[in-house]
Amino acid sequence: MESALQSPRFYITTAIDYPNAAPHIGTALEKVGADVMARFRRMQGMDTLFSMGLDENSQHVLRAAEEANVSARAWVDRMDEVFQGAWASLNISYDRFIRTTEEVHIAASEELFRRSLERGDIYKGTYSGWYCPNCNTFYDDDDLVDERCPNHPTLTPEWLDEENYFFALSRYQEPLERYIADHPDFIVPTTRRNEVLGWLRDGLRDFSTSRLVRNLTGERWGITVPGDDDHVMYVWYDALTNYLTSAGFAHDDERYARYWPADVHVIGKDITRFHCLYWPAMLMSAGVPLPRQVVVHGWWNLEGKPFSKTTGNVLDPRDAVAEFGTDPVRYYLMREGSWFQDGNFARANLVQRYNAELANDLGNLLNRTVTMIGRYCDGRLPAGSASAAGERETAVQHAAETALRDATAALDGWEFGRALDAIWQLVRRGNQYIDESQPWRLARDPAQRAVLEAVLATSAESLRFQATLLGPFMPGTADRMLAQLGLDGIAPGAWRDLRWQPDGSGRPVPGGSPLFPRLSA
Repeated sequence: MESALQSPRFYITTAIDYPNAAPHIGTALEKVGADVMARFRRMQGMDTLFSMGLDENSQHVLRAAEEANVSARAWVDRMDEVFQGAWASLNISYDRFIRTTEEVHIAASEELFRRSLERGDIYKGTYSGWYCPNCNTFYDDDDLVDERCPNHPTLTPEWLDEENYFFALSRYQEPLERYIADHPDFIVPTTRRNEVLGWLRDGLRDFSTSRLVRNLTGERWGITVPGDDDHVMYVWYDALTNYLTSAGFAHDDERYARYWPADVHVIGKDITRFHCLYWPAMLMSAGVPLPRQVVVHGWWNLEGKPFSKTTGNVLDPRDAVAEFGTDPVRYYLMREGSWFQDGNFARANLVQRYNAELANDLGNLLNRTVTMIGRYCDGRLPAGSASAAGERETAVQHAAETALRDATAALDGWEFGRALDAIWQLVRRGNQYIDESQPWRLARDPAQRAVLEAVLATSAESLRFQATLLGPFMPGTADRMLAQLGLDGIAPGAWRDLRWQPDGSGRPVPGGSPLFPRLSA
């Protein structure tokens, strides 16, 4: 077996979240998608680092703490438990959960800032303009919509007029244009790449990268600008640095050499500008290699209305999991709509997919197969003689190999729904195969014993394929399926090593309870 240092590596990150309020199911969309990709790469045998975390050094964290009548430190410690609890309920398999108040992150942020300062790319100036504390973004008059923040229409930005440090983003206009032209897959999908190119055509402006301590509400909060105790870093400057911190920058040279540059940053469409213009320019300034790709997903609504912590239109992931289960929620988030476009979380749609696809299709196929193996083969997997296999068995094998090929291609392209479509072609073919073969009739005729065993062996092997292919999406379900078939759970490299090879060992097939009891509407 390959060691971690010998195998190909894969470093994936999500955006880190503002802990001003608990996460909602729209936030979970990004985390589940990144988790699917991380699990997929591990199953391909890659040494995978998956990083998530909290963006704690922002002013609205201070405001949330003040409203709760606790210190900022107490507030973020409380919210750390809330966020990690939500991600645990969804079985998110991150390797690193970073908090931007950690000492190693403070050191990394200071080092990145110091490099740009020494290069002359950070300078002092005066900022006058609008600032939205909820998205920590500076706006001009033309950016506002009806005098309100374009991303938070219920909020009126505050006017700021203060001395700041600025990052010379305008110096990187041409380097960024060249880099994006030379790396067409740097920004995915193409629509987001075109959006970034449009911003470049409009010209880049230097951005404020510090705030005066005296203008912060309440207690001192944030990372101090190196050499200037009167300023703390603009939250986006230190937030973006989290990707370097998780990879070991400025504190673990071996880890950093192994995992940087990141293979992919997964983000929502509202923060494209920061990740595709600010971040690469900051890295260029500091002499750090750029990440290989930024993947931008769409936003979701809840029952047709935008998610909003401000208005209270939210659904806690833990509540969804409590009602439907971890894997059905994961499945729905990846199955409904397109990853790159806006979508809608609707309870009725989840129930429909649960009953039709999880209970009727997948769960029914597993239950039928293990029950018949128990009834007709004394609970042991039959050998499935090759001489009894025919066109139907060959067709099922072809469907399994096609599902593997198509799901692999779809996952490589971040097309989660298309990958599940490919897998469900195999699930439905498996049910069709049982209906056509009618093993319950074959069991009545001793002369058809070899054919019966071939049918049940083929169905069991098809289910092994399905469980493996579902491993990134529904890891708990995949392990339960394999356990009912008498097999060990999903292991690293399982996708890479997947081959059609019916097992004639006669192993016990214990079966079990139905995977997905039907739900009432």
